[in-house]
Amino acid sequence: MQYPDKIAKIGLYSAFAIILGVAENFFPLPVPGVKLGLANIGVLLALYSLTFFDTLIVVFLKSVFVGIFGGNVVIKVLLSLPSTLAAALVMFLYIRLTGRFTSPVSASALGGVIHIVCQFIILKIFIIKNLAIYSFLPYFSLLSIFTGMLTGYLTCLILKHTIIGTK
Repeated sequence: MQYPDKIAKIGLYSAFAIILGVAENFFPLPVPGVKLGLANIGVLLALYSLTFFDTLIVVFLKSVFVGIFGGNVVIKVLLSLPSTLAAALVMFLYIRLTGRFTSPVSASALGGVIHIVCQFIILKIFIIKNLAIYSFLPYFSLLSIFTGMLTGYLTCLILKHTIIGTK
């Protein structure tokens, strides 16, 4: 891929992720602390059309700017950046190891679980010292599978109906 094309895709995916991430803050779900994760569509698009290093740039920009524009920057970046990095790494390995036998739906569901598990670990280490927080993990993990599947499905639609996902 030519350098200007790569920079344009990084910018496009980052902007897409940031806009969706900030917009998600205005549409709360019935369960406190749960978001649909639509901002991760930009990360998934990057995983399917850019190198892993370029995807890390999208992850970093998404995590920092959604935190800045969404308010409470320290907490959001503390929870989002390491969790999204871990989820992106696992999704990258999953996509590379399973190749054509997988789709963004399963990759995103896996990424959602990794993301929520990392957030719970970070919460336990830095914010909530009580082990009782882990009693919520199964419920949040189940929700993250469904929200990850939704995000993956929307990514499939984008990849299928546009030229955005071509390498």
